[in-house]
Amino acid sequence: MLWGAGGMTGIARAMEFLALSLYALQELGLPYLVTMIFAARMLPMSLLGIVIGTISERISPLLLIKIIYFLSNFFTAASVIFVITNNFNIYFAFILAFVNGITWVVDLAVRRRVLADNIKNNLLSSSLAMETLSNNATRLIGPLFAGSLYTFVGLSGIFCLQLLMYIFALGLILRFKDNKNKNHSLNSPNKTVLNIKEHWAHGLLDEILKTGKNAYSLINLRFVLLTTLIFNVFGFPLVSLIPVLGREKLELTEFNIGILASSEGLGALIGALLIGNFSPQKYLSLIFITGVGGFFFGMFLFSYSPNLLLAFVSLTFGGIFLSGFSTMQGALVYQASTSSRGNNFGVLVTCIGTAPIGLLNLSWIITQIPVDQTLRVNVFFGLMCLIATGIYFLFKKAK
Repeated sequence: MLWGAGGMTGIARAMEFLALSLYALQELGLPYLVTMIFAARMLPMSLLGIVIGTISERISPLLLIKIIYFLSNFFTAASVIFVITNNFNIYFAFILAFVNGITWVVDLAVRRRVLADNIKNNLLSSSLAMETLSNNATRLIGPLFAGSLYTFVGLSGIFCLQLLMYIFALGLILRFKDNKNKNHSLNSPNKTVLNIKEHWAHGLLDEILKTGKNAYSLINLRFVLLTTLIFNVFGFPLVSLIPVLGREKLELTEFNIGILASSEGLGALIGALLIGNFSPQKYLSLIFITGVGGFFFGMFLFSYSPNLLLAFVSLTFGGIFLSGFSTMQGALVYQASTSSRGNNFGVLVTCIGTAPIGLLNLSWIITQIPVDQTLRVNVFFGLMCLIATGIYFLFKKAK
């Protein structure tokens, strides 16, 4: 049920991002707003990632998921009403992106951790690969739906389908029962008494600071977090430029932009299938960092693509490598964390939340140089930082 809920929200997010991107490009004619909207989607990760991760250690993780999922249902329903009554505007687009960005934080920091808690250790990498597979499938299905619906029925059709997805996801979460957490509570009477005596917010700031310090002290976890920072400042923001390059350089229709945007998800789906089949437990770190490098190379090829076919192939290539990064990310954090896994997943999400820095940078660069050159500049700096990081950790482990 957790897997299904993640799939529904993933499709909804992918649809919403492309829909809002097309809205900014078609209705407003402002390409830089695409990266700004994406920044609003990512902002909750930087602001709330570690906070939500820490809170999930103090209250029921499932209760937290239910609350946030309900919030997404409410604001998505409001967006449907605003579009139908012709009151939808760019300000509500930012609000909607931010609110559903909070749901994304909960999916990564809480739902994925609860899922991992209910998986046997010897099946961890394969199971998380299947989780990533479903997430990647949503990035394939979502843009295809959004491109088609935007062409024929506009924003209203996209938001109506998105609302149905969120309702279905909430229903699955309401039916799920976390037996492992329940057993853990029964076997930990002291922790239960402590939770009753103390308010969930008691000492929250101190624990957040302690979490950051502990995460830095673990070299394997530090490797994951630093690589994640590099990818989310220089790599992940490039995804927001896919519809921009498709519109401005390749001159594609909305439907073809949807096809182009789905290619990265297709590649990630193929990669997740390969990882899930081979279960490469011994090579998690190598696949993790190679995945980032391969994604950068795919985006570099994409920047030179003269037509839809080559652009699709380039993004699919990058997506295959990206699946290695995203699959191993959760597995490496889980393995590196001997305790307080919820807190460490919160730190991870906070690192993912640095993407708005890269997105704001892109929104400025794209006003200065063409979109294809913007892609290449980011790829160059990202690869330089990635190489330096790889050398640093090889040196640290050799000592």
